[in-house]
Amino acid sequence: MLDKMREGAQGATAKIIIVVIILSFALAGISSYLGGNSTPVAVIVNGEEISTDAVEQAYQNERSRLQQQYGEQFDLLASTPNFNQQIRQQARQTVISERLITQAINEMGLRIGDEQVKQEIRQMPEFAVDGKFNNEQYLSLLRRAGYTPSQFSESLKQDLARRQLLTMVIGSEFSLPMEVEQVNQLQAQQRVANVLTVKVSDFANNDPIDEQEIATYYDNNSPLFQTDEKVSVDYVLLDGESLNEQVTVSAEEIENYYDIHQSDYQRIERRKVAHILLQGDGNAAKEKALAILSELENGADFEQLAAEKSEDTYSAQNNGELDWFERGVMDPAFDDTAFELTREAPLSGVVKSQFGYHIIKLIDIQESKTLPLSEVRQQVKIALTDEKMNELYYELQQRLSEVAFEMPDNLDEAANVIGGEVQHTALFSAAEAPETLADNAILKIVFDQAFRDDGLNSDVIELSENKAIVVRVNQYQAAALRPLSEVSEEITEQLQAEKTRKNAQDFVKTLVAKLKAKESIDTLLAEKSMAFSEDLIFTRDNNELDYRVMQSVFKLAKPVAQQPTYDWVENTQGDFALIALNAVNELDPANAKAENKLQIEQTLERLSSESTYQALLMQLMAKAEISYPAE
Repeated sequence: MLDKMREGAQGATAKIIIVVIILSFALAGISSYLGGNSTPVAVIVNGEEISTDAVEQAYQNERSRLQQQYGEQFDLLASTPNFNQQIRQQARQTVISERLITQAINEMGLRIGDEQVKQEIRQMPEFAVDGKFNNEQYLSLLRRAGYTPSQFSESLKQDLARRQLLTMVIGSEFSLPMEVEQVNQLQAQQRVANVLTVKVSDFANNDPIDEQEIATYYDNNSPLFQTDEKVSVDYVLLDGESLNEQVTVSAEEIENYYDIHQSDYQRIERRKVAHILLQGDGNAAKEKALAILSELENGADFEQLAAEKSEDTYSAQNNGELDWFERGVMDPAFDDTAFELTREAPLSGVVKSQFGYHIIKLIDIQESKTLPLSEVRQQVKIALTDEKMNELYYELQQRLSEVAFEMPDNLDEAANVIGGEVQHTALFSAAEAPETLADNAILKIVFDQAFRDDGLNSDVIELSENKAIVVRVNQYQAAALRPLSEVSEEITEQLQAEKTRKNAQDFVKTLVAKLKAKESIDTLLAEKSMAFSEDLIFTRDNNELDYRVMQSVFKLAKPVAQQPTYDWVENTQGDFALIALNAVNELDPANAKAENKLQIEQTLERLSSESTYQALLMQLMAKAEISYPAE
């Protein structure tokens, strides 16, 4: 538990527990909303159907997440037996949990308002362009996913309701002072131990591996030697970014575009003011400001008073003057007053802001106006070029779609109509798809048996706002078991490694048994030229010592009557470590740090929240009627 707490306190998990729980529903954020339409049924939960597409999407999302998390090590992870099956089971359980929570929300009557949904949509980074919500981007993404805005809003509304439920569950947890104190004592413990490292490489197996052993291993571990199904693909790619050279704009076109879109090239009203600031929010500061205002109203020079009496020292050096600013930049009260001033009445009264009391004087106004073409010509040219590129892209996309459909037996004509070429790939598996084709929508099509059997071109698949593709399967290679003759050498190496590891493990077990029986192990250690380390001090936040060894050290019982306690563990290097725990040093309560206790309290509450959430799911699962029609 303490190890889990430490990981939570030091890592991102402690900060985003709500997000972690929500991910059990969404897996890949917005992709759960944009995942496509349902087809065959994978599971029925309390009478509600969940499609195989939904489970497949969850599987692909989880696989992609793991691939990003583990990077180059992912291939090794994916090669372990039953890996894909485990991920699929996890994905199916995720969508079942999501549906159960949704049903519970409906029973509780939790509701989300339309305005809250709109606000959430506007904050989604998927719909932002240059950091701001873009309606065209929003509609384009929904259109490509086959969703209407109302359908997407309803999906998002359900997810927000789930978040509301989870916040209710998580926000109700607390921890007792006694719990915090006990955990703090355990967390601050120091343990003194000696460690003997037993290297696996020192116990190499020299016995030959016979053919029967190889055959038995092959039969018992056949999934390890299964090749993935593979396809080779022909495709035509339409990339909007490559159309730039085909688009030209003339000076006349720039002028015409500017005339039509002048509203896009406005300089909004700006103001230049000077101010005198008296800091503070009490009566003393206000009285000072009123006294200065009285002087000004009686003819005193604003610039002189600003330089002498303003407590904004930076602007005071410039007689109170501030830089030009637009509406909405300053403190709201300051901003409103500054834009109410006129040339006829340039002096304000006393204005209260978060910084104190101000007296503001209007110096100049730059009225809102249309910027001349000479100042914005380059911006206009870029906007016009983008517009023409988009028009050309959609025109070519339409022609690509029509020709690929009308001539479905090849891609040559489709490539010609957009001025491109047919691209060809070698055989690849879904996990090793070329970057251009590593999109779930493409992989779902090219590995679909019905699509392969038809032998036709696909529909146009939109990969992004300005990138689309048409594919066809050129060759298919079914999954197959590699012959024994091909993998015999691999199996021999694996069996040798397993026997070597077992030799080392047996040696360690022998040492531990002798130590616990209070027998000498000096002879055994001398034969292998091995020795225990000097005393090592283990603390729970020590990152320099082996993590697995540290875990084992803190699991060991305290020594009794100065007799060490023993255990062994496989360390992070793949070797074995024999541990002799000699002493446990407790924290003096007087030295306990308040910040450590606060962190422990927060972590305990997060762990309790997670436990409550899991208990809620288990209760819903126990009461649910779940069936699997495809099984």
